[in-house]
Amino acid sequence: MIQVDNIEKIKQMNIRLANKFDLPYFTKLVHEIHKRGEIGDFPVKINDEYINAMFVSTIHGAGISLIAESDSTVGMLTAIISPNIWSETTLVMNQILLYVDEEYRHTRAGYMLLKKYEELCEELKSKGRIHYYTLNSAKSMFDLDFTRFGYTKIAETWASLGE
Repeated sequence: MIQVDNIEKIKQMNIRLANKFDLPYFTKLVHEIHKRGEIGDFPVKINDEYINAMFVSTIHGAGISLIAESDSTVGMLTAIISPNIWSETTLVMNQILLYVDEEYRHTRAGYMLLKKYEELCEELKSKGRIHYYTLNSAKSMFDLDFTRFGYTKIAETWASLGE
């Protein structure tokens, strides 16, 4: 639960586009989330060079990376643009990371990240850059109901991990 002394920080929460100086935070998050098994218990090694290139591409127009900050960075949303699996001409913004530090969960940080993501995606839709956008949930978010934000569940992913 949020500490009382953090209430003022929440009131001053800011959502901004990520920049190159946010790369260490992104890389740290990917490693932490993978270590906790939130993106799957896949037997893969995180490749920092690949992760870094993916992040850099999002800040240069191949997606969106947003930062939630108060006195410091407290959350992030990252999404990439890719073709729909069935139609190479249908471009989709796919959210791949949504994270808020534990002490800032159940505050407005996650909601504000989602709202800014939607705003930017709607702008890209109106310009014809993307056709639609998605939200994906990791294990820790399986119980969240995104229908209250106007989303429709269109798929679930199940993986055979060889166990």
